[in-house]
Amino acid sequence: MKPLSSIGNCMKRTVFYISPDTTIREAVTMMVDKRVGTLPVVDEDDVLVGVTTISDIIKIFLPDFVSLLSDIDFVKDYGNLKIPSPETLEKVQNQSVSEIMEEPVAVEGDSSLIRALSIMHKHNLTDLPVLNEGKLCGIASRVDIGREFFSRWRTMDSE
Repeated sequence: MKPLSSIGNCMKRTVFYISPDTTIREAVTMMVDKRVGTLPVVDEDDVLVGVTTISDIIKIFLPDFVSLLSDIDFVKDYGNLKIPSPETLEKVQNQSVSEIMEEPVAVEGDSSLIRALSIMHKHNLTDLPVLNEGKLCGIASRVDIGREFFSRWRTMDSE
């Protein structure tokens, strides 16, 4: 039986990342152009210092009442609310991602798939940065890890 793989075997090695002083507008541009939803934030030594996701940025533009309600389904129409408002756009376009980035959650490249999946599930992550001796070296999505895990599991039956 083949042992289960490590996350280093299924991660993407081309990682689009930003620095803490990148503006939110620049981050949005990169997300759109590169078709990614997670941008690791690294310092000048390639050390992971944070993570910015499309969800973090979208939250800026949602009406304040959204975070106060446990059930939003009953709101059928937002009426005259303009999302995003010109004031909000003006305010955030030059704001740096360091003001909204989250604490990073990452694993080393030799971490098992089960460990990576457990961490992603526990922290509700869709993408997981991968480190080599503390420096960013890759990123793996839940789909990347799940596909590797299931393909290994599937071949175990035939051995």
